[in-house]
Amino acid sequence: MTRRNNDDFVLLNRFKGRLLNHLTSVDRTGSVSVIEEALRYNCTPASIYNSVITPVMVDLGELWHGGRITIAHEHHASQIVDGLINMVVQKSQRLSINGLRALVTSPSGENHWIGAKIFANLLFLEGWDVEYIGVDIPAEDLAIYLEEVEVDVVAFSVVLPGNIMSVEDAVSTIESLDNPPFVILGGPAFKGFSGEIGKAVIVDNFATGLTVLQDAMGIGAGNLSLQDTLLGVGGKVLEIRRAKGMNQGELAVLAGVDRAYISLVENGKQNLTMAALFKLAEALGTSVNTLLAFPANRIFCPKD
Repeated sequence: MTRRNNDDFVLLNRFKGRLLNHLTSVDRTGSVSVIEEALRYNCTPASIYNSVITPVMVDLGELWHGGRITIAHEHHASQIVDGLINMVVQKSQRLSINGLRALVTSPSGENHWIGAKIFANLLFLEGWDVEYIGVDIPAEDLAIYLEEVEVDVVAFSVVLPGNIMSVEDAVSTIESLDNPPFVILGGPAFKGFSGEIGKAVIVDNFATGLTVLQDAMGIGAGNLSLQDTLLGVGGKVLEIRRAKGMNQGELAVLAGVDRAYISLVENGKQNLTMAALFKLAEALGTSVNTLLAFPANRIFCPKD
């Protein structure tokens, strides 16, 4: 693990620990403050959902099963989390509409809704037209609905292993339709699952699911939004500055700008002209091409 990845892991793990403490105490205000701070650190929605909120909900479930919190506490915490999930999507920038449509749900017998709602939100932020139709949907009813609405993808979230048979039935029914949509499956139920379910693709987390759909639908790294580009350049500036042992003030002096400007750049919040890019590249002793050479799927939380 690189130093940068390790820093990100430590930061996200700290947010996770604080959120668990607040939710265990059913402290809505404290819980909101944790997510607000993660967003200020420019953590992506995927990293907040995947590395903070989801593992905290798993921990809360274990506390309940262990008798350390009541079902009332667990239900109250779930309601708080519902608000946090909505807050993340409301405070994040949506990418350009990609013209694709997804339906997100869970199979018959599955009443856990958080995973499905999170994935629906992530798809929405990625520019998808999303229909989140809730959970516990019988295969036959879903098939009838899919004959009435046209979607490119159906995504199932499954928490309980006992519901794998239901999702197998749902996938079989979907694949019997004329021009069936692409089907993707995810959730804790598939941990350790080594089988196949029709032609559906099984993923282990939200970020992997987004990548799989990008590849399957041909909407990968070549179509970056302005916000993605600014975040990528900002991350590259931060990476090179740290590698050279410079602080933001020192880079600002060399580039002839204010320190606040450097902070905005590194957090992807400053629209850059080509002249500004050249100044930054020169101050960092690198090229503009290097600043623009960043992974399209970069997920990080920049901080000084």
